Amino acid sequence: MGERLPAPEEVRSAFAALRAKDAERAVRYLHDLGVASGYLDEAAAARAVRWTAVSPYGRLECSINLAKPEKDPRDIAAAARAAAPPADARVPRCDLCWENEGFPSAPGHPAKPGLRIAAIELGGERWGLQFSPYGYFPEHCIALAPEHRPMKVDAACVGRLLDFVDLFPFYFAGSNADLPIVGGSILSHDHFQGGRHVFPLMRAPVERAFELPGEPAVRCGAVRWPASVVRLAAADRRALERAAARTMEAWRGFSCEACGIAAASGGVAHNAVSPIARKTEKGYVLDLVLRNNRADAAHPWGVFHPGEDLHHIKRENIGLIEAMGLAVLPARLARELPAVQRALGHARSADDLRERLLSDPLAAPHAPWALERLAGHAAKFACGPGGEGSFHPVVKREVARVFVSVLEAVGVFKRTPAGRAGWDAFARELCRVG
Repeated sequence: MGERLPAPEEVRSAFAALRAKDAERAVRYLHDLGVASGYLDEAAAARAVRWTAVSPYGRLECSINLAKPEKDPRDIAAAARAAAPPADARVPRCDLCWENEGFPSAPGHPAKPGLRIAAIELGGERWGLQFSPYGYFPEHCIALAPEHRPMKVDAACVGRLLDFVDLFPFYFAGSNADLPIVGGSILSHDHFQGGRHVFPLMRAPVERAFELPGEPAVRCGAVRWPASVVRLAAADRRALERAAARTMEAWRGFSCEACGIAAASGGVAHNAVSPIARKTEKGYVLDLVLRNNRADAAHPWGVFHPGEDLHHIKRENIGLIEAMGLAVLPARLARELPAVQRALGHARSADDLRERLLSDPLAAPHAPWALERLAGHAAKFACGPGGEGSFHPVVKREVARVFVSVLEAVGVFKRTPAGRAGWDAFARELCRVG
């Protein structure tokens, strides 16, 4: 590609010409350009700590992304409420705005000199396509709306997701929910995520089929998964879109006191959906992750958000990627978990272990968990790894168990008698709406 980074319009022209012939060549061009410009740091992505673990729901994926800053869900919600534009109108309003392309820099808003955005059409609009600098999975890309506008998950959103997988059938495309607590880290700019990856959710089977009267071409059912997921599948795209609109309408107004689900309170909506689209040899598959962001005095972080006993591992919003079975864990764990391992390896007694854990600022947040889940394996840590980013197999297994608990926390229909009754009630609502 030479030393000169092509101008934005040059990139868009080249991408369009390639996509007209071969969509895979087009995305490869855009990705390679990001690597060559330094915007996509493959070496940094390779340093991320990754592992898989067996769970009751199949094999899950865990990662510690060393480049991603940890965000407090309360800060995310505050940012979503702050609608005022920057004082300088030239400054992009968020990290996803097209104006970041070529923007030099400003206080609090760094430059992205290597960023290039291709143009694609979704839902009759000119959207942008770029690759994520965080690279949670292979060819992790972002589709972004043409202007800075809030996320909105509705029938039009589903149509754009299906447009995306029609354009790039080798990628999935999904949207975070459009409400705080259950949404992504940027709610103020409408966008999707996609890429070339088969997530654990995609391998999970449907364990209970639902009838959708009037839509015989659509297969509908609840997925065997800790989060609550409705799967719709059909070769007929229009039938799938109708079924998705019907499911989302039913969920937006659904309440179930026994499950703790309130569709709204005080005029504020609580139910939301994370839709995930992909194509298979048999047609389209759309997974709808049912979310609810209600909070109360007993659950200030959210009734369906991981409890504080899990925050030592994960306290951020549980978004689209994690709902699909890939834990994106904070970089601090690369320092904290080895400190826990060192305490386990050097402790001479249970009291000594407790003291070592609590006296080390890196290990202290994990002390209750380590004493409960790891102390019984202390002998295995005597000669085990302890350097930054180095994790003992026992620690990896127990972190994955925390991730299972995180996903179970976000499920609106728990795997309990009350949860099964909730699914029954929602199935009846699906039959009624339409």
